[in-house]
Amino acid sequence: MIQFYRPTLKRRDMDSVLQTMVNEKIGPGERTAAFVRAFCETVGATSGDAYRTYPDCIRAALSIAGVTEGTRVAVSPLSPSVYRSVIASLGAEMVMVDVIRENGCVNEDLLRESGCDVLLLYENAGTLPARYNDVTTFPEYCDFSPARVIEDISQSIGSQVGEEISAGRLGGIVICALEEDSVVSAGGGAVLAVRGEFASALRENRPGPYLTMPDMNAALGTVQLGNLYENGEKCRDIHRMYAHGILGTANRQFGLSLADFRSNGAFFAVLLDSRPDETVKFAAKHDVPVRMAFSDCLLKDFDGDPFENYPVAASYYYRTVEFPLYPFLKRNEIETVAKVVAHLP
Repeated sequence: MIQFYRPTLKRRDMDSVLQTMVNEKIGPGERTAAFVRAFCETVGATSGDAYRTYPDCIRAALSIAGVTEGTRVAVSPLSPSVYRSVIASLGAEMVMVDVIRENGCVNEDLLRESGCDVLLLYENAGTLPARYNDVTTFPEYCDFSPARVIEDISQSIGSQVGEEISAGRLGGIVICALEEDSVVSAGGGAVLAVRGEFASALRENRPGPYLTMPDMNAALGTVQLGNLYENGEKCRDIHRMYAHGILGTANRQFGLSLADFRSNGAFFAVLLDSRPDETVKFAAKHDVPVRMAFSDCLLKDFDGDPFENYPVAASYYYRTVEFPLYPFLKRNEIETVAKVVAHLP
């Protein structure tokens, strides 16, 4: 069976980590600071911090955004389930807002109706909160005002629309998970960056030594971040093969579909026109692993009828699957997956 995922780690990546150990600087230090600077440059931010865990990073971002007890925080139902516990730990209220079909991100109109002060915006499977302006016909960011936006680019880093729109440029606060299976990996942890009015709040919420990412992880993260676009090109080539195959089917890709959208290529998620279990069985016959794209999202523990409350997100939750896509896939494996995608039941 084809492996569903393999970390994109090369020998030169590990050499950076080993050199950090040889220099006897494995705790938070210069490598961590350099990694934060590199991330800030990538997303056009002014300053930031790197954390040992993703939940700590989310909590810090919420605090910087002014979230306290009673604050209403809007999230997509397709966001990671960890959002629930982190928001609750601050005494804030989590409000799920349905997404729109055009890009899979939070519906702007419903967000304004919710009256939420903060939007914790998760960009699933490489998608971006963008649309075409009906008047100018140019692409633009979705307008989530007056909510303060925390943009979580864990799955979208490297995606862009033309030259004007790219992951991490919308929110005043930007966070990114760096786990083993993340687009950019540091072997664990997360990074946060801010711009504009949030710079002073960042200084008041610096992580202590037990929360700051160690140099060993930061060294790996720096190399991975530097390889982001090189690895992305390889993934986009694979992505194009899969996308070509799906054109002749009743299924469609999840996420943004603007003509000049350039995905980071790290995910190939498909909204099925058939039952997911049939697709899983069909793919398994050809040794291709398939998994549900949103198996760990907030809807998995929803107490009620998700179709009544979040009809668009619910359809994605129950019918969207993912296929293997990473740079280390062999040519024959890529061709096999592409054939399965093109002949889904």
